[in-house]
Amino acid sequence: MKPVRDFIVKLPQKFKDEVSFNGTTLKLVNKFNEFQHRVNSGEIVGCPKEFDGIGKTLYFHHHVVMEQKYDIGEDLYMVTYDPDNGYGNHAIAIEDEAGNITMLGDWCFVAPPPPAEEETTDSGIVLSIKEAPAEEGELLHMPEGAEWIGAESGDMVGYRKNSEYEMELKDGSKVYRMRLSEIVYAKEA
Repeated sequence: MKPVRDFIVKLPQKFKDEVSFNGTTLKLVNKFNEFQHRVNSGEIVGCPKEFDGIGKTLYFHHHVVMEQKYDIGEDLYMVTYDPDNGYGNHAIAIEDEAGNITMLGDWCFVAPPPPAEEETTDSGIVLSIKEAPAEEGELLHMPEGAEWIGAESGDMVGYRKNSEYEMELKDGSKVYRMRLSEIVYAKEA
């Protein structure tokens, strides 16, 4: 199948239903927090002609698995791609077999800030309350031609409140996905 402008991904399941701890796999009941357990990546089985993406991994917006209009049957889902349409573009990034990531549209990946440590006693009594992390992180990946924002990969960037959405990459690392327009400042690395 050769789509004209969108991507088609194969998703055997829409939600993560297992979690592993110390070599043991547990079944996960995701109905209590389905937002956190949505699958947001899949194997590309169809893509626009300007991309060589078949077999690679596509990261996409979480709406793809929630809205029936994107389910085209047989575990296949349409992921809208429009590099000029802001929130109408659900295709976020392509990752090849070597782990190279290419951002699509105006999406970027930012490293989450490290969690603040709580000071506790040996018995577990909390002595100081953990402060919320700053809305700042390292810019990991940005789309080609996005230098106009005044930042490059490796720089620390600040972003608007509630613009960060955590995603898990194939290697298990966590990133925040957001739009370039949600970055409010940059500090050179």
